[in-house]
Amino acid sequence: MSEPGYKKLSEERTREWLASQVSTSTEDEELESIAESSVVDSLDYDYTEDDDRDQNISTMTLGTQIATKKQSIISDTIRDLMNSINSIQTLGNVNISNSTNVHIGNVTNINGNIQIIAEGLSQNRRDRDRRSPPKHSGPKPETHFDEDYQDESEERVRSDVFIRRQKFKIPKELCSIVPRHSWLAQKPMEDPQPLQLPVKYVVILHTATESSEKRAINVRLIRDMQCFHIESRGWNDIAYNFLIGCDGNIYEGRGWHAVGAHTLGYNKISLGISFIGCFMRELPTKEALTMCRNLLARGVEDGHISPDYRLVCHCQCNSTESPGRQLYEEIQTWPHFYNIEEEEEEEEQ
Repeated sequence: MSEPGYKKLSEERTREWLASQVSTSTEDEELESIAESSVVDSLDYDYTEDDDRDQNISTMTLGTQIATKKQSIISDTIRDLMNSINSIQTLGNVNISNSTNVHIGNVTNINGNIQIIAEGLSQNRRDRDRRSPPKHSGPKPETHFDEDYQDESEERVRSDVFIRRQKFKIPKELCSIVPRHSWLAQKPMEDPQPLQLPVKYVVILHTATESSEKRAINVRLIRDMQCFHIESRGWNDIAYNFLIGCDGNIYEGRGWHAVGAHTLGYNKISLGISFIGCFMRELPTKEALTMCRNLLARGVEDGHISPDYRLVCHCQCNSTESPGRQLYEEIQTWPHFYNIEEEEEEEEQ
């Protein structure tokens, strides 16, 4: 074939190929849309190894039209490829991988008394059976069983099924002790000296610092006190066995079993309970006072404190203003309060 004829034939084939692309442009746009949407759809698609397909994708000559079936195979292959890439769980702009016990969302904390009222289905059904059945003028309906089943189904989703009869009260006065690791306590400099239990005395003190009704601030105050007692005072650990904050929390100091460094002459025979704050002119919160009484009761029940223990204040044992005038007057009204001055006067006589 001559060169002009060959050139003319090439131009005709080129025009035919361009004409064919016009009819397939819509299909190409759909393929492009599928490829783009696969990135988004892969987030909601659970990819497993069973979904893998053995697809043989071969090369093809430019201008070759793709059949509809072939388009579906290619789109599925692209989708599987994108799923394999997006194997990390994605929530918005948060990526989670190799993690456990992850919570995303709001957290609701409930402070105060909680009252849970519950009722089983059997009790509710007995109440319903006690009611007199409606009188029917005609024969008994054949759909009685279906109606009864429907009533029971409705009964299961009623909100008042679980709020009658039985009452479980969770009082705020429960004696919960915040352990040392929760306020990031450092270890004692040496092994603590064991305390002989049950103790005969309980000494009430105050820390003579600021007070707070926020747990975060009380944690900071306790950590500062531990550093001061160890580094400045040269003591083994924080001085007190327990600390009570105006937030209504009991914080573990040296605990039940270690000798404290709170009251000279009484450390080896007593527990030291210190209120966080200075209470010369005001009292701790009601929650703090309640928690102190509960801690004393728990100590007796668990065998850490003698049942006939003597409750004294720091100012009765040493020359100090601790636990503050207002708190000292309050403690004098509590059971087991012991007047050391009267005992000393009797011994002198």
